[in-house]
Amino acid sequence: MNRLIINTRESERRFVLLKNGKVCYLYIEQPEQKSHIGNIYLGIVERIVPHLHAAFVRLGKEQKGYLSFHDVPRSITNTGKVHAGEKIIVQIKKDETERKSYRITANIEFSGSSLVYMPYGNYTAVSKKIAEPERTELKNWAEAVKKETEGILVRTKAAEMSKEKLVEQLNALREKFVLVKRKGETAKAPALLMEKDSFMEEITRVLAKEQVEEIFCDQFNFVEKLKQEAGFRLPVIYYNEKENIFSHFRLHKDLETVFKKVVWLPNGANIVIEEREAFTVIDVNRAKFSGRIEREDFIETTNEAAAKEIARQIKLRNIGGNIFVDFINMRNSKARKRIIQILQNEFADDYERVIIYGFTSLGVLEMSRKREKPSLQQKMTQSCSVCGGTGVVGSPASVAFQLERELWGYKGGDYKDVYIEVSEDVYQYFTGKNKHHVKNLEETLNLSLHFKSVTAAKPCYRILRLSY
Repeated sequence: MNRLIINTRESERRFVLLKNGKVCYLYIEQPEQKSHIGNIYLGIVERIVPHLHAAFVRLGKEQKGYLSFHDVPRSITNTGKVHAGEKIIVQIKKDETERKSYRITANIEFSGSSLVYMPYGNYTAVSKKIAEPERTELKNWAEAVKKETEGILVRTKAAEMSKEKLVEQLNALREKFVLVKRKGETAKAPALLMEKDSFMEEITRVLAKEQVEEIFCDQFNFVEKLKQEAGFRLPVIYYNEKENIFSHFRLHKDLETVFKKVVWLPNGANIVIEEREAFTVIDVNRAKFSGRIEREDFIETTNEAAAKEIARQIKLRNIGGNIFVDFINMRNSKARKRIIQILQNEFADDYERVIIYGFTSLGVLEMSRKREKPSLQQKMTQSCSVCGGTGVVGSPASVAFQLERELWGYKGGDYKDVYIEVSEDVYQYFTGKNKHHVKNLEETLNLSLHFKSVTAAKPCYRILRLSY
């Protein structure tokens, strides 16, 4: 049974998709990190970048969007280009990051549970998950109801709806466009014309792709909203207990893994996941395995189990961009093909586009996944103030040697006393390196060293003061 468990009672909104009791998809939205994908703005073209065939569009006081000319329909401008100072209605298709502006498009769209309406799309398409002859029938229907420059994308759920209901949904989406266009005619640019509820949009997207049989939600108003706006016939059950809904369904243990660097496999092996700015590296290790299975059998079964869990973790963590996986001893071509086949099967139901390029000459699997939204790590964590995001800090020995080098800088000066605050581990190393180290150093430098040992998060020291 497939279930959707929705937690909206607290400020942080979350939902999970359970397939036969196992977490297969996780979405988290914090108020300050709310996605802007789908929002529609009346923007002002601020700067043209000819060599990129693109423009930067001002969306708000401090918001800018990158608009490729490929995303400007010719039905809006004859040339498919825009000019500096021009006002244009655009939609965000990719959130901004620390280094990149929003990605925007002038080919705006309005999503329903069964249809996606594109005023300037100028094409029709039907979900490949709909079997024939219904798929051809829906394709013909879309062509018949489409007007001029319109585009219509028919979702999987449309197969469950009557043509009358589909027309009702199409007209409702058309009306949304009319309202946005009217607002754009009177608004002072730049201005927000339509703000999407990204949380509800994500739920709608999941429901359009998955055969969900039950929905549980812990907030009454959101339950009512689901019943009114989702446009599907499913039981929505209101969960009204004190215990958190995720705790009630015993999800926390499963969800804890998405924030851990090391994920253990049932046979004692593990996978190590390291997200970097430019790419993600995943390593498969034998780790604690101590069984008596033949070595080749163990490697094969471990790699296959790892491939399935890696695909699951990538989807749960929403990891995007370039991904490199180092499996255990993958030199056999037959075994490599088996791993690629497993990954293709596991990613077949992914919401994002995944390309598996295969194994490099060094035996590392190379793949990529479309990056539209930040990963969970990017959304939920920040760089460590102690290690600066590197995952390592200086050892007590290296910090102690650094202190010694700094003290040598005072040799031959006018100072007589040096007062030093030092972490306990560095103090122990500095004073315990050999029995007479500190005394010999004082005599050599002609300085009196006064230590104050403190508890610290990392090996460190600080010169408090110098006296004559």
